[in-house]
Amino acid sequence: MTDEPESLITGAMAAAIGRTGEPFTRTIEQASLLRYAEAYEEEPDLLNAIRAGDRSVPLPVYALMGQNGGQRQPWGPQHIPDLPEHSLLAGNGWELFAPLHLGDEITVTPRVADIQERIGGRVGHSLFVHEAEDCVNQDGVLVARITRIITYFPKRWGDDR
Repeated sequence: MTDEPESLITGAMAAAIGRTGEPFTRTIEQASLLRYAEAYEEEPDLLNAIRAGDRSVPLPVYALMGQNGGQRQPWGPQHIPDLPEHSLLAGNGWELFAPLHLGDEITVTPRVADIQERIGGRVGHSLFVHEAEDCVNQDGVLVARITRIITYFPKRWGDDR
């Protein structure tokens, strides 16, 4: 006889895997991009190109950050039923497939890529929700994929209640 804990993944959660959210559009804007480039102490050539509004210069992947109001919050809790109440960010990833340019209109489509379960570990029985955002430019080209892993767990650390 085994004392296997009951799975935290409900049927409704499993059905959410692969589900996409509502697409939204971001524009790679000069002012926001310049703040990031200065913070990252970019090379003078790139800084000058951004200041000049040069749309021909390829940009780093962080050009997608902070556009049109900032990084969106993970969308899992609103779109995945039955998630435990506590969460923390476990990881972020950025893949760049094609050049980004100043002024690009990027359509972002979020989706639930996967849900994995872990029994044990520092936070106890937990779920790892893998989110992905596909970023397509105004020409229909997939330019980047942003991934995020959020860990959800039913109780706080040290909470023995």
